[in-house]
Amino acid sequence: MKYNHLWIFSLVFVSNAYAQDFDPELLKPLVSYSPEKNPERWFETKNSLNEFPFHSTVPNMNYDEQDWFTIGRSFFTIPWVAAPSATTARDGLGPLFSANTCASCHGARNFGTIKDSEGNINRALTFKTVDRSKNYSVNETKLPQYADPIYGTQIAINGNSGAAFEARPKITFEYKIEELADGTKIRFKKPIAALDDLQYGKLGKDTHISLRMSPMLAGMGLIEGIKEEDILANEDPLDRDGDGISGKANIVYHPYNGKKMVGRFSHKAQAANLAMQAADAAAHDMGLTNSFFPKENCTPSQKECLAAPKGRPSPEGLLDLPDLRLRGIAFYVGHLKAPKKRNKELYKEGRAIFEDLGCSSCHKENWKTASGIAFEPFSDFLVHDMGEGLADRRNEFLAQGYEWRTQPLWGLGAKTRAKLSLLHDGRADSILEAILWHDGEALDIKNKFKQLSVEKRQQLLKFLENL
Repeated sequence: MKYNHLWIFSLVFVSNAYAQDFDPELLKPLVSYSPEKNPERWFETKNSLNEFPFHSTVPNMNYDEQDWFTIGRSFFTIPWVAAPSATTARDGLGPLFSANTCASCHGARNFGTIKDSEGNINRALTFKTVDRSKNYSVNETKLPQYADPIYGTQIAINGNSGAAFEARPKITFEYKIEELADGTKIRFKKPIAALDDLQYGKLGKDTHISLRMSPMLAGMGLIEGIKEEDILANEDPLDRDGDGISGKANIVYHPYNGKKMVGRFSHKAQAANLAMQAADAAAHDMGLTNSFFPKENCTPSQKECLAAPKGRPSPEGLLDLPDLRLRGIAFYVGHLKAPKKRNKELYKEGRAIFEDLGCSSCHKENWKTASGIAFEPFSDFLVHDMGEGLADRRNEFLAQGYEWRTQPLWGLGAKTRAKLSLLHDGRADSILEAILWHDGEALDIKNKFKQLSVEKRQQLLKFLENL
């Protein structure tokens, strides 16, 4: 497993500041409180590169940072293999898994659509389970949600080391039509998840399946750089200002140390920092144990999974993804450039309509990192009631099944140009469809949008298409 010569190589390639390679301090947010001397290096500047999948690197890193980035990029992009293997640096894949690299779900080939060009369900769309028979209380479980007793938290489409895959995912669609004030009719689709070829018996009778599309990795280091108190300052869970918007922070339990933290990443803001998000994906998408999720994803019914061979011990025991490598992956993701800053002199009419409708109540434009970098993600990073139409019945810490984190809108133009789907499960094929799925706290704003003239609607959409 996993260390020997590459572990020594990794130690050589990091500074003495990180000599205690398995110290929990390594997993703290990658936030710098020192003033940033060159803020513009964090943003894409070339139109030709301001396209999905946003893999341009933040330049002018020092030697230590370059080493972290190199380590992280390697473990993000190069495939993992089953243990035991001669490839001891990156064995440990599975025994239940869906992808063998992080890049499998975040690259141009699989990201952002429900099905690929051949009609197969993309690996970037995960099938998560919820056991609805249990009364969920985050303070009792300190876990995101109860899972299916047989299949666990997430359905694995692959298996190795004698363990069978769990099931074959299946998607059907429900359709509906909504009419705008000018008579325009919009046809929607809603993906309905199902499973075929179940290998370990039936799902629990109260199990519900929730679909989640992998997120776009752009400007993540800037989002992590926001101070917790700045996110909390925008909370208004009781709607004391009477604007109909009652966003709240998702306070999550850090699985490494049990500490409560402000969530900000993923669809329900259920991850507090990039290490936490990367660890979750490593465990549930690739079956890689780590300090956050030290146990294999095997339920008691999955005997072959439990009996699968383990790799050779490392200085951290039998963890597939030791802290140093996890830290490297988080550093790599955090140092991919943010989308190009928009020209504020363009699309002013659409920007004004965006403000007049009240969209900016949740899609907050301006933020600043602890190091002083100003950026414009268009999100408050809070969770909001988005109505029954988007509800997935899956709680994530304080976020209820009908609550979702405000999706950052930067990079929306690149997504639309690449013809990628939108919303948490990829149901929306256009910005217009995504807006019309808004409900709950956003119902009044959506209804105002539906009343816009064709001209004003196009001005708003043009603004959004160029974020």
